[in-house]
Amino acid sequence: MKAPGILLGVALLAVATAATAQKSTNIKGNTEINVNTQNTTAVAVGENNVAKNRIGVVKGDKTGDTKVSVSAANVVTVAGGRNKKACTNIGVIAKNDECK
Repeated sequence: MKAPGILLGVALLAVATAATAQKSTNIKGNTEINVNTQNTTAVAVGENNVAKNRIGVVKGDKTGDTKVSVSAANVVTVAGGRNKKACTNIGVIAKNDECK
């Protein structure tokens, strides 16, 4: 089966994007977010790991106008092992930072 080899190849060749801690956001109105990204990769290998790609995501409370425009190409999110998570959120308004 080629899937484990492909997964290992992606994990070895991938460049993980730097994750920064984010606080909750309270948007009251007239917010516009434009995002353009290419070749974005998140990889988690091993126990208790999560791989996330969050591109153009507004998190927290929202009141009023919000416009999110996203252009994303070649986005890869990989999690290896048992009971792992891999999440990709592109151009969404999220209530929390949970990865299901």
